[in-house]
Order: sequence, then structure tokens, then C-alpha cells
Amino acid sequence: MKILMLNQKTGINYDDVNEYISETKIYQKNFVIFPTSIFLPIFVESGYNVGIQNIAESSKKNQTGEVTAKQASDSGARYVIIGHSERRTNQKETDEVLVNKFNEAIDNKLNIVFCIGESLVDYKLKNTINKISEQLYNVLSKIKKMDKRIELYVAYEPLWAIGTGMTPTNIEIEKVAKTIKDFLNETGFDSAKVLYGGSVSDDNIKELSTIDIVDGFLVGGASNVPTKVIQMCEYLNNSTN
Repeated sequence: MKILMLNQKTGINYDDVNEYISETKIYQKNFVIFPTSIFLPIFVESGYNVGIQNIAESSKKNQTGEVTAKQASDSGARYVIIGHSERRTNQKETDEVLVNKFNEAIDNKLNIVFCIGESLVDYKLKNTINKISEQLYNVLSKIKKMDKRIELYVAYEPLWAIGTGMTPTNIEIEKVAKTIKDFLNETGFDSAKVLYGGSVSDDNIKELSTIDIVDGFLVGGASNVPTKVIQMCEYLNNSTN
């Protein structure tokens, strides 16, 4: 069955959490959820598979506004997102920052979802494969050796598809996924999984699921709507893809 990961970003407020849990709890083992960090303990205590959306790039104390990998792990998070395009853009996270976060996650045995993706300009210039290969090499070639028990997921999220309702064609996604798989196999990350993200929803998950080489999905906006989450879970549960 395809993997389903839900990046809620800041999509729900405190008043929404209990209703969200009430509606999705029966499906809680069918996905990994990445809530806003202040809601993380609520989802952990409710039995969900939980990840954190971000960690600090170092474990030193006294970092206002940061959450360290150890704090996340101690709070019950088992996954972390690293390299999301919104943080690369808005927080100016460089490859060096991402490498540091990787190493923190590795030290604290957090499973890692590593996001990569090209801009609309790169897409139009047909530079997608070069950009993807560059992002993979610039980080994965510089991290410390990973414990084999740590799971690595590489999520292809075209910047121009995030939150826009647009998606690449299945053929384009398949081509990028093959590039990622080839890189991972050639560099010793052969057990890593490839996810697709970027305007994934209950409306298109059936079509996207036909891409055999894609192991699952990282969902953004639709992850905040219980009915959409349920429909995605139902389809993936009943799918043979």
C-alpha cells in the first residue's frame, strides 16, 4: 500500500484539534501526521504516528523559538520534515543548514522526510532533473552515516505545484522519481522511499497512485480536512497499487 504523510503546516487551530481527532482517529494507523509542534503531544497521546515539521540545526540550549531533535523525539515524534521549499524560501535555509538538521535527526533516531523540488522557472527551462540531482547531492553526500534503522523518504514537491492545484503529468513525476531512485541506489540509500507532494488531494490521489515507482504521498492543504483525509485513506486501503 502507498504511504500517506500529512503535513498540516499551520492549517488548523486549537479549537479544531479535538474534532479532527474525533473524525480521523479510526484511520490513525494509515498515515503519519505532522501537526503544528504545539499540537504534537495531543496527537501523540491520541495514538497517532507523529512527525514534527521542523527541528533546530543544533542541539545547543537557549535557542529562542526552536525545537531540538531531542526535544521532538522525547515528545513522541518519530519523523521530521527537512528541506521543505517554504523553509528554504522563507527562512533562507541553505544546504549547510539542511545537512546540520539531517545530522541532528540521525543522532536522535528520527525518520527523515527530505523535500526537494524545482521552481517554475527551472521547470519551464526543462532543468528539473539537473535541479533535483543537485539538491540530492548537495545534502546526502555530506551527512553522517545513517543508522540502518532510520527510515529515509525523499519527497518530490515541485515548488510551482505546492498549494496551486497544479501537478506535473504522471510521466513527468515518474521521470523524476526514477532519477531519485537511481541516485539513492547508487549512493547507498537503496532502502529509501520516494514520495510525491504538491497539490495532492482526494481528487487526484487515484490517478497519482498509478505511478508504480512512487511509494507514497506527502499531502499539504488537504491534510487539514478530515473528509479528504478519510477519502484518501479509503482509496489507498482498497487500492492494489
